[in-house]
Amino acid sequence: MILFINWIFLMKMNLLVIISCIFLFSSALVTAEENIASPASWSYPEVIDSARAINPKNIEGLPFDQFGLAYTFSDLAKLKFSSMSADQLQKYADIVTHAYPDAIAMQLPDACDELPVEQMNETAIAGLAYVSINAVKKETRTKVKKCFEIVQKKLTLIGK
Repeated sequence: MILFINWIFLMKMNLLVIISCIFLFSSALVTAEENIASPASWSYPEVIDSARAINPKNIEGLPFDQFGLAYTFSDLAKLKFSSMSADQLQKYADIVTHAYPDAIAMQLPDACDELPVEQMNETAIAGLAYVSINAVKKETRTKVKKCFEIVQKKLTLIGK
């Protein structure tokens, strides 16, 4: 009889432990969603400095220069952005995009059809590629992937 009572007690304790673990795990997920990194200031050079503290190198391990770029503008000008995949382009994103992909995505308009692609520089386009792969929130990755596809279609039309 005592063994049976001990067994019931242990089962209740195990159930409490399982429920506690589920609660802690779900709380951690909510907290992760709410704690999307964003810079204290979007002003230059503060935003570069804060991004450098998070991510001093790009995804290839190349260091970002004083302006937050891993590649020179002349290197970027040689690329055919309309035909490159997001995987290929993401390494050309700037330091701020590497450090704050979800915060960068919040700067985009709701409808990307209106983005002035002919006025976008190469790092902005590469930034879309990076965010579409590396944003923390799945909804953000999905939204930006659609934007990236629209931008690439427009780039094809203007031959860039």
